[in-house]
Parts: sequence; structure tokens; C-alpha cells
Amino acid sequence: MRVWIAAALVDETETLHEPDLPSCCQRSAHDAEDAFECPSCGATWREPEPAFSEEDAFMDGSRERRGAA
Repeated sequence: MRVWIAAALVDETETLHEPDLPSCCQRSAHDAEDAFECPSCGATWREPEPAFSEEDAFMDGSRERRGAA
């Protein structure tokens, strides 16, 4: 099941699963890849950005360094 967020929102705290979208938007969402605009109501939807795990958020991309502080 895909998740969508209103494209106008900067804060990605409210996401909707495809069945929870307005019925006019559900038809367009079914065929969309990563974003779409509903031809009936004009709402623009996109997939949310991928979430990073806590480990990814605090690491610099290389292996974790261990040793004396």
C-alpha cells in the first residue's frame, strides 16, 4: 500500500495511505509513479521522502569510529 503527502506541505507529519485519499484522487494515485495532480479537484500529491534510520542520521557515511574520546 502506497503512502502519499500533499505536495504543498513542507512538514511531512501527515501522510495518507492510498485508500484514505479523496475518491477523486484515488483514481489518479493508482496510475501515478511518484507524484500526481488530481484532474478533478486539483490537489497535488507526492510520495514522502525516504526516512533515515537513527543510525544514518548520526553517522557521516563512513564506518563508525570507535576509540578514545
